Amino acid sequence: MSLTVSQLVSDAGRRISPTNPSDSRDILGAVGDSARRLLSLITPKDLSKRVEIENALYDQVYRFNCPEDLDSKNIMQWYRLNQNHNTDTFYHPMRQVTNRRFDEHKVNDKNLFTVEWQSGVKFLKVSDFQGNNPGQTIHKMESITENGTWNVFGNVVNLTTDNLTYIAGAGSLRVDVNVSSNTGGIENFTLTPVDISEYLTVGKVFTWVYIPNLNQLQTITLDLFSAAGDYYSITVNSPHDTNQFQLGWNLVGFPLDTRFMTTVGTPNPADINHIKLTLVTNGTLLMNSVRFDNIVLRKGAVYGIQYVSDYMFHDAQTGLWKSIPTDPSDIIHIDNEVYNVLVSNLAVVLGEELFTGNKTEVNMLRLEKWLDKDTKEYKKKNKEEFMDEQQFYDNSSAKFGYYNGGYSDNDHHERI
Repeated sequence: MSLTVSQLVSDAGRRISPTNPSDSRDILGAVGDSARRLLSLITPKDLSKRVEIENALYDQVYRFNCPEDLDSKNIMQWYRLNQNHNTDTFYHPMRQVTNRRFDEHKVNDKNLFTVEWQSGVKFLKVSDFQGNNPGQTIHKMESITENGTWNVFGNVVNLTTDNLTYIAGAGSLRVDVNVSSNTGGIENFTLTPVDISEYLTVGKVFTWVYIPNLNQLQTITLDLFSAAGDYYSITVNSPHDTNQFQLGWNLVGFPLDTRFMTTVGTPNPADINHIKLTLVTNGTLLMNSVRFDNIVLRKGAVYGIQYVSDYMFHDAQTGLWKSIPTDPSDIIHIDNEVYNVLVSNLAVVLGEELFTGNKTEVNMLRLEKWLDKDTKEYKKKNKEEFMDEQQFYDNSSAKFGYYNGGYSDNDHHERI
């Protein structure tokens, strides 16, 4: 059923009559508030969406872009796109865990996931999928002279090894970026040859970059050479797992895909022996202690998730989905039972704002009973699928413990 925000306001208005919804200071804000309250009570499958995750998931890479409208409590299933199978049907079921448990067990346990916020940015964390293929290391970046020699160019200076701050191995490469220009980087002309043939079109090159200042770095370019005039070039303007560079360590992914990669000359993918990373900055602020660590190749597999979206309103003009309506003509795509709960929520929101006088308490009690009735009616007729966040137990059944194999296979639940 498709109705408009205007119709919703009219239907809620009859429940608060003779009070008029037009007296609200912000009727569209009240509608958005009622939608948020509805989603805290029920998770209607009417708002279900399926999306791909980062186009692919990669072994030993744990963080991925997260859909803006995803709520961690409303994930219904993971599935593999090329077979369209729920992941419960192969390998081992997906399990949603707390952030702490994910970080403790992401290396040894497969098919774990969680949703995390960091510096105001939301992203998914997913452990290795059982059955995926591991990749290979291009360079560990823990020594200037091991596996070829690293050099700096442009406005990048003071190359040294950092054995204190690093992601993997025993160290990272640290440089300073000055304001003599806005372009510079690091380069290795004598790398042990690497064969990237099997990763073309289906893989990514990943590296970690530590950024000490916000709003200075514009782009990072990776060039992979087989000879001086023959190379692949990939430029990115954000990390792999978020849409903007963050203060501190950033996981940067360079897709080996012709849609994003420029081919210069005739590079031989079986003989990549020269690698260059170029930073383009604003050139207005010194960036001391920029670090690079661990360049690796990973082959992806395409997965997706199905979840109940937080976006309930559909713009009739642009087609965009949103969590708060911006026009009375915005469309609501939900069935009758969900719509009844939404009407009841909006009536309560408007009653809280507009009711006055000695009958306020009686009138609010009437609206809240109506909301309770509509909510119970919906839950009686509909089972809400979701993947519950799991807790771990140790051998003594003490809460918050963990032991190997302590998961239950019954990870997919239904709310009654």
